[in-house]
Parts: sequence; structure tokens; C-alpha cells
Amino acid sequence: MPQKRRRRPRRRSPREGSSRRLRGEDGASLSGSLVESDGSSSSSSPSSGSPSLDDPSDTRSSRRYESRYHEILASRLAQLPLPACADDDGPDLPSDETVEALVRSSFYDDELRAALVEYQAHNFFLGGPDVQGRDGDSGEFDSSSVIHDVTQEDLLADNERLRSHIHDEIDTESQLDLEELDRLYHKYARYRLKACMLLKGMPIDDAALECKYTPELALDYLSDGAFGWCFDLDPCLPASFSDYQRLVPCNEGGDEYESWSEYREFYSTPETDRDYLLYWETIVKDLKWIEEHVLKAFSEWHELHEKASCQAVRIAARFTSIHPRLAYYGFLEYKQSTRFYLKFVKDLDSVFFEIWKLVNLQMSFRDAMEHVYEENPFSLRKRDLERELSRPGSLRLEEQFRRCTEGISKEVPEWIARELISQEVRFKCAVPKTYAQYARKKLKIAEVIGLIPEAKIPT
Repeated sequence: MPQKRRRRPRRRSPREGSSRRLRGEDGASLSGSLVESDGSSSSSSPSSGSPSLDDPSDTRSSRRYESRYHEILASRLAQLPLPACADDDGPDLPSDETVEALVRSSFYDDELRAALVEYQAHNFFLGGPDVQGRDGDSGEFDSSSVIHDVTQEDLLADNERLRSHIHDEIDTESQLDLEELDRLYHKYARYRLKACMLLKGMPIDDAALECKYTPELALDYLSDGAFGWCFDLDPCLPASFSDYQRLVPCNEGGDEYESWSEYREFYSTPETDRDYLLYWETIVKDLKWIEEHVLKAFSEWHELHEKASCQAVRIAARFTSIHPRLAYYGFLEYKQSTRFYLKFVKDLDSVFFEIWKLVNLQMSFRDAMEHVYEENPFSLRKRDLERELSRPGSLRLEEQFRRCTEGISKEVPEWIARELISQEVRFKCAVPKTYAQYARKKLKIAEVIGLIPEAKIPT
């Protein structure tokens, strides 16, 4: 292919990018459901002299909080391999939702994340973004989460209903020929070009995009460098696959998603993924009671496990796009993720919050950790604290604490600090992602680039 002459991108300073920002007053809303850390980022201390949150009407305070996060964001976006700007003045920054959906997880390293937390703290103080619980879970006990006995008759009916949800088999015989493969290659290059322009904050007109950018030019932007997703163009895949079924959120670092190779082979439709998120949301709420049992030996709770399994089948049967394999997989993942959460994560945010309060009183981290250990209000984390205290030179927990509290100054009211620390623990602890998170990410990508119509995605 002959080399195309490309326009040299105009470098804007980070401050210029921030000043041209056009977005609503709600600001950033990363709450752990769409953007998760890959655990590979390095730590960076927040800038000193952060403004006080005492006066929410202080516009200078608002501007200073806004500038640090968005100037860093503008600087990061300027370094991505994106196309040249179409206008001389440069575009505006994209919306937070667009950035969340399109960029790789590692884009949000500790420096950018700390600046975001400062900005969120300010917005939260003004009644801004809501910070959610563990992947659809508020973290509080729900009285509706009780053990339900399912009769054999009802179970048979539920299983029959689930089996009826199996849709037509995919035609695995027909495969793409070279002409069809070339057509899709150019089509998906345009989608990636569109994503590049969205990250530049440039307005998109599909008709104008078609006229202005030739297929050859679009191919220049097919690189995966900026994105956490791609289209699967394996010629061995069935020709009948939709564009959505070929869209694949990537397993960044090889360990971002618990069972990535299985997730990408589900090849679900948007309807199936939306129903799955509702199914997941329901079992997280209705089967919360298994938290009391999953850390036991299976022999100790196998009868209750059978009841939980029957309850999951009953829930799955409500959703017409959920098939038996997906229902079983969701129940299995819920058990595994609950076990992991209880073993390694639960109450860690509360431990860090208590330490954060003591550190703000000029107590050293180690003394604060020892104080929390002696108070012992968090039995699940007692062993972690004991292990850390028994190793004088160990910094593992302290480093984790610094990463999860960076950007949360002592001026932040405690109720806000508690929410933000919980958010950062979920973001920065290496909790394996589930298919629910994979499906949510995939739906959001597809909506942002215009692959499917927008619809409410369960959170």
C-alpha cells in the first residue's frame, strides 16, 4: 500500500486541553464498574496545597480541583496514537464515559487515579457522583436475601423454561471468504477511527466520516495501541457472526478477566448480555446469604449449596435470553468471586479507613495498623494485619494503603473518605473480573462507538 501523507498533529499543552473542556457539572463518575486497575501502575504523590472542601461555593476551589485531573487526562490523550485534529483550535476533551469505555485499564495509573479521586471528593461534597458497592452489591445485608426451598416440580419447570431459551444454533459451517474478510477489515477500521476521534473530543458525523476518510486512511488507525478492545477477524469464525459478537474486550496483562478465553467464546448478543447483567444483579442480591457458608468445607454446606443452585435456576428462568450454560456459569462465578472477596478484600476498606483517620492525627502507619489490630473489629483481616506486624521490614500493606488513599486529604469529610477508599480498594486490589464486568464493558464500548443503540446497562 503506498504511504499516505499524514497531517502532523498539533501538540496542545495540557492546560490548553483543559481550558477547552465542555462537559456537565457532574464531572467524573468512575465507580469501579467500568474501569479497573491492572495492578501494574506506579505510585505518585498528590500535589501539595490542595484546596479545602469547606466552602463548596468557592469557584476557585472547583477550578483547581478540576484542572489537575483534566490537565493530566488531556496530556495522556495527547500522547495516544490518534489522528490529527480537524480544526485549528483543537478539540474538547471527551466525556468521562467515552474515556472509560474506550481506553485500556492501564491508562489510569496511580497519578491519574489520585487526581481523579481529588476531583471526585470535591464533586461528591457538592452532591455529585454516586459511589457504588461491590459490582452491584451495596455491602450491607439485605433482609430479602433468604434461603428459598424450591420444590422438585418447580425445579423441573424452571429447567424446562431455561432449555426453551436456547436460540438457533450458529451456522459454524459458513466462513468468511477473502472478499468478505476485506470488507469487514475496512468496516472495523472505520469504527476504530471513530473511536480515535471520540477520544479527541471531536464531533462525529458518520456520513461526513465516510466521505472524508478513505478506507486506506482508516486502516492507518487500526492499531490497538490506545484501546482495550478489538474486533476478532479470525477467518475461521462463522460468517454469520454479528459485529457485536466479533467485538472483544481484551484481557490486558493476561489476567484482567478470570476466564477470558471462555468469555470471548460465549459470543452472546446484546440482548443476552443485558439479561445476564440483570441475572447477575439479582443473584448478588438474592443469594447474598451464601457469604455465611462459602468459606466452609463443601461437605459442611453441600445441602445449602443445592438450595442455592436451585434458587439460581429459578432466577435465571425469568430472563428469556439466558441459556442453561450461562446460568450455571454465572452461579459458579458468583460463588468463586464471593469466596475471593471474603478471603482477600472484605473489610479491607474499613481497615484502611481507620488507619487513614489515625495517620491524619500524625500517627505512623505502623502504629496506626497496630492500634487497629489490637482493637480487632475486623476479624476477616486480622490475619493480614498479624502477618504484616510480624515482619518488621514489610511494606506490602502500607504500599497498598498509600495507593488506595492517595488523593484523599485530611480535609475530606470522613463519610466521603470512607466511600472513596472503598472505591479505590475495589479498583486497585487485584480482584479477578467476572463475565458480568466483561459484558458491561462490551455493551458500553458498543454503545459509545455506535455499534448498537444506547440502552440502560444494569450497574
